[in-house]
Amino acid sequence: MTTLLRQPRVTPAEKRILLVGALLALALAGIPWLFSPYATTALRDALILAIFAVSYDLLWGKAMVLTLGHAVFFGIGAYGVAIATTQLEWSWLQGVGLGMGAAVLLAASVGYLLLYAGVRLHFFAIITMAVLLITRQLATSWQSVTGGDVGILGIPGIRIELPGWTLELSDERASYLLALVCLALVLLLVWSLVRTRYGLVLAAIGMNEFRAKHCGFDTSWHLVFVFTLSAALAAFSGALYAGTAGVVAPDLFSILMSTEVILWVAVGGRGTLIGPVIAAVFFTRVQQEVSSFSTDLWPLILGVLFLVSVLALPQGLVGLLKARRNARAQKGHQQTAHQTVQQAAQAEASLPAASQPAAPPDAAVQDKVASAGVER
Repeated sequence: MTTLLRQPRVTPAEKRILLVGALLALALAGIPWLFSPYATTALRDALILAIFAVSYDLLWGKAMVLTLGHAVFFGIGAYGVAIATTQLEWSWLQGVGLGMGAAVLLAASVGYLLLYAGVRLHFFAIITMAVLLITRQLATSWQSVTGGDVGILGIPGIRIELPGWTLELSDERASYLLALVCLALVLLLVWSLVRTRYGLVLAAIGMNEFRAKHCGFDTSWHLVFVFTLSAALAAFSGALYAGTAGVVAPDLFSILMSTEVILWVAVGGRGTLIGPVIAAVFFTRVQQEVSSFSTDLWPLILGVLFLVSVLALPQGLVGLLKARRNARAQKGHQQTAHQTVQQAAQAEASLPAASQPAAPPDAAVQDKVASAGVER
């Protein structure tokens, strides 16, 4: 595993991407001082959900594992913080550990039982949706712990407490910067993972698991690992959401939430990382604006967008842009090669007759010479 996770040398193209990403992050860091507190809070929530989208892109975009219940890990992370801070009187960091630990335990258990049993494709997706429905029912009925239909209110803001040091991050600006930094770190973590040989293993499993297994890889173990890691990142985004929103409810375990993250990854482009981030931020802001005047309209718009993305954008927006760029580059190479051939032909035609190589003798002339030799 250590060999698979060894980082290759950073290419010049990757250095340019990292530089552009750092400059973009610095530009986004100035938003709290340029826009209203409402706009800052709305964008903060969108950045937190973008972490959720990255976690699903790692699972579906890289390993090609489709789930319909990924929101269960987001909800567990949120409820872990809520229960830890309001009932157990723990700190926010301890609540993050509780939520992520519960999500990792559930993902490892479900992944081991299903993936090692050979459950794949739509069967795996349907069973994960069943797990989501069971968890939602548990969150609704276990009122003494989860608060029932009302949920848990009054969750304290994010405060990082260490021995002799406390950092208050509950106001709009501080929580926004925290969400931005966490998104950048998660992107860097996932990008560093997928660019290694382990990322190539995941891609091989996603394209053809049968061949990857016959190459000597334990595909079930790799799928369980990436499923568990994806669940941990989703739970982390849920923990951030609970600490910033101050309230959690059983709606976090809804099928609509799982459908939204599928739409973000599908429209943004599977396996591109940055595409799902852009789609998550954009559609979250659209949802916030639409829900401000009609809460029933958004599911209809979501369904239409999902159909459009499947029919018109099978590779997502980023995938479409990459395909067009590659097509233009290939066309440019073909034109360059054609021009080179034309220039060579023109240069050869412009040579003097004496400098040109003598043409081979005609076949008839060769026959006459041969016959004359025979007569002699």
